Amino acid sequence: MSETELDVLYDLRRRRKRHRLGDIEWFDAAYRVYLVALFGGGTVLWISSSIADETVGAETVANVAKNGPALIGIITALAFMAALRSGAQGGPLALEAADVTYVMLSPVDRVRALLRPVSQRARSAASLAAVSGAIVGQLAGRRLPGTPVAWAASGAAFGITTALLWAGTALVAHAIRLPLWIATTVGLAGLVWQCAAVAWHIPGPANLAGSLAMWGWRQHTIDLVAPLIAVIVLIAGVGLLQHTSLDALARRSSLVAQLRFAVTMQDLRTVILLRRQLNQEHTRGRPWLRVPTWITHPIPRRGVASVARFPVTRLVRMTAFAAMAGVFQALVIRGTTPALIGTAFMLFLLGLEAMEPLSQEVDQPDRTDSLPIERGELLVRHLAAPAVALVPFAAVAAAAAIVTLGTTRAITPTAILALPTVLAGAAGGVVSIVRDAPDPTKGGAQQAFVPPEMAGVSSALRIGLPIFVSALAAAPILIVRQAERVGTSPTGAALRGAVGAVLLAAAVALWVRRRDEWKRKFRGFMSDGQSYTKQRSTL
Repeated sequence: MSETELDVLYDLRRRRKRHRLGDIEWFDAAYRVYLVALFGGGTVLWISSSIADETVGAETVANVAKNGPALIGIITALAFMAALRSGAQGGPLALEAADVTYVMLSPVDRVRALLRPVSQRARSAASLAAVSGAIVGQLAGRRLPGTPVAWAASGAAFGITTALLWAGTALVAHAIRLPLWIATTVGLAGLVWQCAAVAWHIPGPANLAGSLAMWGWRQHTIDLVAPLIAVIVLIAGVGLLQHTSLDALARRSSLVAQLRFAVTMQDLRTVILLRRQLNQEHTRGRPWLRVPTWITHPIPRRGVASVARFPVTRLVRMTAFAAMAGVFQALVIRGTTPALIGTAFMLFLLGLEAMEPLSQEVDQPDRTDSLPIERGELLVRHLAAPAVALVPFAAVAAAAAIVTLGTTRAITPTAILALPTVLAGAAGGVVSIVRDAPDPTKGGAQQAFVPPEMAGVSSALRIGLPIFVSALAAAPILIVRQAERVGTSPTGAALRGAVGAVLLAAAVALWVRRRDEWKRKFRGFMSDGQSYTKQRSTL
């Protein structure tokens, strides 16, 4: 391939990028990035320093040194499994439609044409993982030996290593046309092996990567093998780009274009649906169980029928969310307060997955409004089947918390708190889903003309309020931790926390039931106020 062909390709991409971005001033863009980094980083550091968690004792330090690498390595094992499945399903690349239609079918060398998209994909994944690892690392450095700066650097190194391994593994799996069942089997085998390394203290496949994350405390030269392997796998994936499937690229290009638009519009429901299509996730043709005959009301029957057709991948994902929520709650008990944020995210995601009957109803507002029942009543009845379906996942969360704490004294408080916490945490997903429902009390003109300041506040509330609800659901664990510290009964504290979680879930259900009614009253009040103001101004 001549350099002229490459020059034409690069020129076409530059022109398309310039057309997409418009006449943007790069100085303004750099200034915005600077402000985001300054205020975002400052906010993270301020929140981290304001959480006055105590430094761990010598026994805990020894336990972290013994189990930390294997435990952290589970993250890398999960990334490896996700990469295998992504590659088997046509990932990880997602080109623009023009690239798939014209560039991939042109005489341009496919490896050279795909080199830039691959580098962009690996760079974005590594950047996100590095920032996440650095945030978690500096939090760990405030309780463990070593400085927060050193822990942030080691966390970033671990994140980059895991991200590069993910990108390279996905490229290799895609190039060799790895069947999905083999990808899932190999990924699960690696994950089970790593979990066995945690349980029985045997060498695990991701122990070196987990040990690299602890370089903020101590350094082992052998840990450098992990990033070396990640780079080698990525190079192997780049070398196999010639075998990239055009059919997979064509399918993913249209879906990713829609996904980016949905993210821009903050349409979380559409994002979830498109992600499921990218992962080729379909509901089961044969349900796990038939709807019991004693359930005669059509709405609960529809809910049970929807839940009974959840695919295996979604059930596995929900199990992982529940287990991680339990682990995070156990870490809060052990004194790591920021783990509460992890619990909130896991419960929020669990709620989004479980509330599929509610989501399907919200997705079809015309049919909902045509039914002879008030919309709030209809939506709140759709909460029953998912709430029952969350019971086994509450048991998973409780088991994960007990195993992480490693004491039988935690059984009773955990059993009391598990189900109320999971149900109330899933209420954050309910808030997110119902907020996306069309507002029948608001006209089109009111939706179109919104002051920028109010639009910004509305966007912030749309994103932050559901997570805040899930965080409130996870907060009762702080009552149990305080009871442990002052020597009072943890069981009584768990009962009080469970009552609070139940009240939160009931409040969200009441909001779903009365949301439209309250909005009509509020808008009527505002309309009366505007009319009164106009009458006064004419006098």
